[in-house]
Amino acid sequence: MLKIIIENSFKKDIQRDKKSGKYKSSDFELLKSIISKLEHQEQIDEIYKRHHLKGDLENYEVIHIKNDWLLVFRVNDEFLYLVMIGKHTQVYKKFK
Repeated sequence: MLKIIIENSFKKDIQRDKKSGKYKSSDFELLKSIISKLEHQEQIDEIYKRHHLKGDLENYEVIHIKNDWLLVFRVNDEFLYLVMIGKHTQVYKKFK
């Protein structure tokens, strides 16, 4: 089992998304479920389109929680780093 490290950017993003009213409690439950699977190093269903990023972001991975709601994270032997969550435009704007 991996230890979870929640970065400040992820905390801010979650608060923003909770306040926005765009996401239901079931969306956040789905997010928790996916994070739990990552933590326990379980297989993630292909519908969530888990993939590595390229270029300067090659150490990061993305999961599509919903069509335009992305979880950005990275994993090493011991830790799961929750880096960011948001729409495509929000995520890639921060990485520029």
